[in-house]
Amino acid sequence: MKKWIFMIGAGLLSISGFCQNVALKSNLLFDATTTINLGFEYALSDKLTLDVGINYNPWVFPQKKIDVAGKVIEEYDGKFKHFMVQPELRWWMCEKFSRHFVGIHAHYLNYNVGGLSFLPAGWGDHHEDGIQNKRFEGWGGGTGVSYGYHWLLSNRFSLEFTLGFGYTYLKYSKYNCDKCSQELSKSAMHYLGPTKAGITAVFMLK
Repeated sequence: MKKWIFMIGAGLLSISGFCQNVALKSNLLFDATTTINLGFEYALSDKLTLDVGINYNPWVFPQKKIDVAGKVIEEYDGKFKHFMVQPELRWWMCEKFSRHFVGIHAHYLNYNVGGLSFLPAGWGDHHEDGIQNKRFEGWGGGTGVSYGYHWLLSNRFSLEFTLGFGYTYLKYSKYNCDKCSQELSKSAMHYLGPTKAGITAVFMLK
Protein backbone atom coordinates (compact mmCIF):
# COMPACT_ATOMS: atom_id res chain seq x y z
CA MET A 1 0.00 0.00 0.00
CA LYS A 2 2.79 2.42 0.91
CA LYS A 3 4.44 1.62 -2.40
CA TRP A 4 1.33 2.62 -4.36
CA ILE A 5 0.90 5.82 -2.33
CA PHE A 6 4.53 6.72 -3.07
CA MET A 7 4.12 6.03 -6.80
CA ILE A 8 0.91 8.08 -7.05
CA GLY A 9 2.48 10.96 -5.13
CA ALA A 10 5.57 10.93 -7.33
CA GLY A 11 3.39 10.90 -10.42
CA LEU A 12 1.35 13.87 -9.23
CA LEU A 13 4.50 15.83 -8.43
CA SER A 14 5.90 15.01 -11.86
CA ILE A 15 2.70 16.18 -13.59
CA SER A 16 2.62 19.34 -11.47
CA GLY A 17 6.25 20.13 -12.33
CA PHE A 18 5.58 19.56 -16.03
CA CYS A 19 2.49 21.78 -16.09
CA GLN A 20 4.28 24.65 -14.38
CA ASN A 21 6.58 24.75 -17.40
CA VAL A 22 3.93 24.69 -20.15
CA ALA A 23 1.80 27.44 -21.70
CA LEU A 24 -1.08 27.10 -24.18
CA LYS A 25 -1.48 29.96 -26.64
CA SER A 26 -3.66 31.48 -29.35
CA ASN A 27 -2.53 34.30 -31.65
CA LEU A 28 -5.33 36.88 -31.84
CA LEU A 29 -4.01 38.25 -35.16
CA PHE A 30 -4.53 34.84 -36.80
CA ASP A 31 -7.93 34.56 -35.11
CA ALA A 32 -8.89 37.81 -36.87
CA THR A 33 -8.19 36.19 -40.27
CA THR A 34 -10.35 33.12 -39.39
CA THR A 35 -7.18 31.02 -39.12
CA ILE A 36 -7.36 28.18 -36.63
CA ASN A 37 -4.22 28.35 -34.52
CA LEU A 38 -2.80 26.73 -31.43
CA GLY A 39 0.57 27.13 -29.80
CA PHE A 40 2.40 25.74 -26.84
CA GLU A 41 5.57 26.80 -25.08
CA TYR A 42 7.73 24.56 -22.91
CA ALA A 43 10.45 25.64 -20.51
CA LEU A 44 13.85 24.07 -21.19
CA SER A 45 15.62 25.95 -18.37
CA ASP A 46 15.22 29.10 -16.28
CA LYS A 47 15.91 31.30 -19.32
CA LEU A 48 15.25 29.09 -22.35
CA THR A 49 11.88 28.00 -23.76
CA LEU A 50 10.69 26.27 -26.93
CA ASP A 51 7.63 27.83 -28.56
CA VAL A 52 5.73 26.00 -31.32
CA GLY A 53 2.81 27.53 -33.22
CA ILE A 54 0.56 25.70 -35.69
CA ASN A 55 -1.84 27.55 -38.02
CA TYR A 56 -4.49 26.11 -40.33
CA ASN A 57 -7.00 27.85 -42.58
CA PRO A 58 -9.31 25.60 -44.67
CA TRP A 59 -11.91 28.20 -45.65
CA VAL A 60 -12.98 29.70 -48.97
CA PHE A 61 -14.49 33.17 -49.42
CA PRO A 62 -17.11 33.73 -52.18
CA GLN A 63 -16.02 36.55 -54.50
CA LYS A 64 -17.70 38.41 -57.35
CA LYS A 65 -16.39 40.43 -60.27
CA ILE A 66 -18.66 43.33 -61.15
CA ASP A 67 -18.53 45.47 -64.30
CA VAL A 68 -18.88 49.26 -64.42
CA ALA A 69 -22.66 48.93 -64.69
CA GLY A 70 -22.78 46.95 -61.44
CA LYS A 71 -23.55 43.63 -63.13
CA VAL A 72 -21.94 40.45 -61.79
CA ILE A 73 -19.77 39.01 -64.56
CA GLU A 74 -18.02 36.24 -62.61
CA GLU A 75 -18.38 34.39 -59.32
CA TYR A 76 -15.63 32.27 -57.80
CA ASP A 77 -14.17 31.13 -54.47
CA GLY A 78 -11.39 33.25 -53.08
CA LYS A 79 -8.91 31.25 -51.03
CA PHE A 80 -6.74 31.87 -48.02
CA LYS A 81 -5.99 28.20 -47.41
CA HIS A 82 -2.73 27.42 -45.67
CA PHE A 83 -1.00 25.28 -43.09
CA MET A 84 2.04 26.57 -41.21
CA VAL A 85 4.22 25.39 -38.36
CA GLN A 86 6.69 27.77 -36.71
CA PRO A 87 8.98 26.58 -33.88
CA GLU A 88 11.06 29.15 -32.00
CA LEU A 89 13.83 28.91 -29.41
CA ARG A 90 13.58 31.80 -26.94
CA TRP A 91 16.00 33.35 -24.48
CA TRP A 92 14.43 35.38 -21.68
CA MET A 93 16.29 38.40 -20.35
CA CYS A 94 14.87 38.07 -16.85
CA GLU A 95 13.25 34.65 -16.33
CA LYS A 96 11.07 32.36 -18.40
CA PHE A 97 7.55 33.56 -19.22
CA SER A 98 8.28 37.04 -17.89
CA ARG A 99 8.87 40.32 -19.73
CA HIS A 100 11.45 40.62 -22.56
CA PHE A 101 12.73 37.81 -24.80
CA VAL A 102 14.57 37.29 -28.08
CA GLY A 103 14.13 34.28 -30.30
CA ILE A 104 15.33 32.35 -33.35
CA HIS A 105 12.54 30.76 -35.38
CA ALA A 106 12.03 28.55 -38.42
CA HIS A 107 8.87 28.11 -40.45
CA TYR A 108 7.33 25.83 -43.07
CA LEU A 109 4.04 26.37 -44.88
CA ASN A 110 1.79 25.01 -47.62
CA TYR A 111 -0.61 27.49 -49.20
CA ASN A 112 -3.36 27.92 -51.77
CA VAL A 113 -4.14 31.64 -51.80
CA GLY A 114 -5.68 34.05 -54.27
CA GLY A 115 -8.65 35.94 -55.60
CA LEU A 116 -9.10 37.94 -52.41
CA SER A 117 -9.77 41.63 -52.84
CA PHE A 118 -8.64 42.51 -49.30
CA LEU A 119 -5.10 41.15 -49.80
CA PRO A 120 -2.32 43.38 -51.20
CA ALA A 121 -1.87 43.27 -54.95
CA GLY A 122 1.18 41.54 -56.38
CA TRP A 123 3.13 38.36 -55.67
CA GLY A 124 6.32 39.23 -57.48
CA ASP A 125 4.18 39.93 -60.56
CA HIS A 126 2.42 42.85 -62.21
CA HIS A 127 -0.82 44.05 -60.67
CA GLU A 128 -3.11 42.19 -63.12
CA ASP A 129 -1.24 38.97 -62.40
CA GLY A 130 -1.06 39.52 -58.65
CA ILE A 131 -2.70 37.84 -55.73
CA GLN A 132 -6.00 39.70 -56.12
CA ASN A 133 -6.61 38.30 -59.61
CA LYS A 134 -4.65 35.04 -59.66
CA ARG A 135 -4.31 32.01 -57.39
CA PHE A 136 -0.95 30.83 -56.03
CA GLU A 137 -0.42 27.29 -54.76
CA GLY A 138 2.85 26.02 -53.31
CA TRP A 139 5.08 25.79 -50.28
CA GLY A 140 7.66 27.86 -48.45
CA GLY A 141 10.23 27.72 -45.70
CA GLY A 142 12.68 29.95 -43.93
CA THR A 143 14.07 31.35 -40.70
CA GLY A 144 14.25 34.57 -38.74
CA VAL A 145 14.86 36.37 -35.46
CA SER A 146 12.29 37.96 -33.21
CA TYR A 147 11.76 40.12 -30.16
CA GLY A 148 8.81 39.96 -27.79
CA TYR A 149 7.33 40.97 -24.49
CA HIS A 150 5.30 38.76 -22.14
CA TRP A 151 2.85 40.76 -20.04
CA LEU A 152 1.56 38.94 -16.96
CA LEU A 153 -2.10 39.63 -16.23
CA SER A 154 -2.55 37.01 -13.47
CA ASN A 155 -1.03 33.74 -12.29
CA ARG A 156 -2.52 31.94 -15.28
CA PHE A 157 -3.26 34.51 -17.99
CA SER A 158 -0.87 36.67 -20.00
CA LEU A 159 -0.61 38.65 -23.20
CA GLU A 160 2.40 38.29 -25.48
CA PHE A 161 3.54 40.74 -28.16
CA THR A 162 5.97 39.47 -30.80
CA LEU A 163 7.55 40.75 -34.01
CA GLY A 164 10.11 38.90 -36.13
CA PHE A 165 12.06 39.46 -39.33
CA GLY A 166 13.82 36.96 -41.57
CA TYR A 167 14.01 35.09 -44.87
CA THR A 168 11.47 32.89 -46.66
CA TYR A 169 11.84 30.88 -49.87
CA LEU A 170 8.51 30.48 -51.70
CA LYS A 171 7.89 28.10 -54.59
CA TYR A 172 4.51 28.17 -56.31
CA SER A 173 2.36 27.52 -59.34
CA LYS A 174 0.10 30.27 -60.66
CA TYR A 175 -3.50 29.76 -61.82
CA ASN A 176 -6.50 31.81 -62.81
CA CYS A 177 -8.98 32.12 -59.98
CA ASP A 178 -11.53 29.73 -61.48
CA LYS A 179 -11.86 26.38 -59.75
CA CYS A 180 -10.54 24.09 -62.49
CA SER A 181 -8.14 26.41 -64.30
CA GLN A 182 -4.96 25.12 -65.90
CA GLU A 183 -1.56 25.97 -64.50
CA LEU A 184 -0.25 29.20 -66.00
CA SER A 185 3.34 29.09 -64.78
CA LYS A 186 5.75 27.88 -62.10
CA SER A 187 8.02 30.23 -60.22
CA ALA A 188 9.82 30.95 -56.96
CA MET A 189 10.72 34.00 -54.95
CA HIS A 190 13.03 35.02 -52.12
CA TYR A 191 11.40 37.14 -49.44
CA LEU A 192 13.09 39.31 -46.80
CA GLY A 193 10.86 41.05 -44.28
CA PRO A 194 8.48 40.33 -41.39
CA THR A 195 8.20 36.60 -40.75
CA LYS A 196 6.44 36.59 -37.40
CA ALA A 197 3.84 38.78 -35.71
CA GLY A 198 1.63 38.13 -32.76
CA ILE A 199 -0.68 39.50 -30.13
CA THR A 200 -1.15 36.26 -28.28
CA ALA A 201 -3.38 35.15 -25.43
CA VAL A 202 -1.44 32.84 -23.09
CA PHE A 203 -2.78 30.37 -20.52
CA MET A 204 -0.30 28.85 -18.08
CA LEU A 205 -0.91 25.27 -16.97
CA LYS A 206 -0.41 25.03 -13.20
